[in-house]
Amino acid sequence: MLRQALRIRGSWRSSFVPRPVRSFGSSSPVSKNHDDDKGNRWTKYQEFLTKELINKSLLGVGQVIFLNNPQSGMILLGALAYGNPFLASMAAYGTLVSTSTAHFAGLDRDKLQAGLYGYNGCLVGCASAVFVDSTILATTAGALLCPFVGVALDKGVRTTPQWTLAFNAVTLSILLRTKPLQVTSSIEGDTTVVETASVSVMKLLSGPLKGISQIFVVESSLSGLAILGGIALYSPLLAAHAIMGSTVGTLTGAVLSAPSSELAMGLWGFNSALTSMAIGVFFVPNRESTVLSVGGAAATAVLFGAMKTVMGDALGAPALTLPFCATATGCYWLAGNVPGLLLAKDPHSPEKNKL
Repeated sequence: MLRQALRIRGSWRSSFVPRPVRSFGSSSPVSKNHDDDKGNRWTKYQEFLTKELINKSLLGVGQVIFLNNPQSGMILLGALAYGNPFLASMAAYGTLVSTSTAHFAGLDRDKLQAGLYGYNGCLVGCASAVFVDSTILATTAGALLCPFVGVALDKGVRTTPQWTLAFNAVTLSILLRTKPLQVTSSIEGDTTVVETASVSVMKLLSGPLKGISQIFVVESSLSGLAILGGIALYSPLLAAHAIMGSTVGTLTGAVLSAPSSELAMGLWGFNSALTSMAIGVFFVPNRESTVLSVGGAAATAVLFGAMKTVMGDALGAPALTLPFCATATGCYWLAGNVPGLLLAKDPHSPEKNKL
């Protein structure tokens, strides 16, 4: 009916509105104005689209650590640029590629607005910058695939969040082929290093901060501190979950006799930090959820130790954030089955999740 009405209205206008007569050798000023208006509309659309994609991409960077705020994304990119400028550029590029792909593919608008199609692409860019030689190619291909892998996971994983499963699936499909850790271990095996003497106490103490930066595959205590500050601006309690989770993960690694160099690099903290933050975002804050945050961080570190050994030694690839995905899913399933553990109705942050 609407189309018919528009046709009728158009035909009525064409019958009664006088059309400009164009003489030979002359140009019609009306036609020129029409072309100018069309060009201006196209320019404005391009500007609008660019701003929208940039805004959604910044949201995607923040969503890596559950921050639904474009300003937080800018802070995170700045922190990454301090630790590794090339990695920061790949993180931004991967996020933009995934976000643009989801936009032009017409995927779920609400998720696109929240930056949920970009964060996996961001992590693909980070991991590719560290583990893959053909970084730009790997980032482009991986970031293009992430939104569609996410849609497929939506169909199969309905009872729990996706976490970073799309990132793991896409990136491991590359790393299991290139086996970056196998090459590293063969090089390190030629030299003998007295590890305990080379790692200072200060480096060990900075392990939890590096654990936060290692979420983005960056080893820098100052970057970790800047990321923690960005989290605190969004939610102070969520920042407390992050540093607590990373610290618990690092301490758990020390109890399990993990190499001190790995502890100092923050490798035992980043998965645990993500688990604690996930609990802070999705659960109602109370004593029970705090205990779950600590216990979940410890369990994540134990699982990381096992998966790191299996995947690194046998497959030559890092475990990435698979320990976080597995443990966070288990914690999520405890909601409603353990007294006091309640999921937030509208997950955001510990401050806003209170009943």
